[in-house]
Amino acid sequence: MKKIIFSLLLVLAFLNLNAQQKTVDQKEAQETVIKFFDAMSALDFDKMRSLTQNIKLVEYGEVWNIDTLINAMKPSVGKNEKRINTLVFLATEIKQNTAWLIYNNTADFEGDGKKKRFKWLESVVLVKDEGRWKISLLHSTLLRDKPN
Repeated sequence: MKKIIFSLLLVLAFLNLNAQQKTVDQKEAQETVIKFFDAMSALDFDKMRSLTQNIKLVEYGEVWNIDTLINAMKPSVGKNEKRINTLVFLATEIKQNTAWLIYNNTADFEGDGKKKRFKWLESVVLVKDEGRWKISLLHSTLLRDKPN
C-alpha cells in the first residue's frame, strides 16, 4: 500500500512540475513578444533582430521580413516620437519547441503635438532556439472602430 501511495504521489508531483513548466514557457513566450514591441518603441533594431529568427511579418496584405520592418521604422529615428504598446494576451499555446499566441495590441503614438491610437488583433509563432523563444511569424490585422 505504501508503494502505491508513493507511486501516486510521484506521478502527481511529475504532473504538477510539467504544468508549472508549461506556465513558465507561456510566460517566457509572452515576455519575448513584449520585449519585441518594447524594442520597436525604443527603435532598438539590434534588439528586435535578437528576438526573431527568420521572421516573416504579414502586414497590410504584404509579407515582410525584419529588414522591411526596420526600413519602415527608420524615418522615425531622431524624431521626438513616443510609442506605448499595450498587449492583452488571449491565448498562449506551447507544443514542444513551438509557441503560438493571440493577443490584442494597442499602440498609442505621440509626436508633433499629435496623438494617434491603433489597435490590432495579432497572432505570433515563436520557436525555441538554444533555450530562448524567438519570433518566427507575426500576423497583424488592423482593427477599425465600428460606427455606432
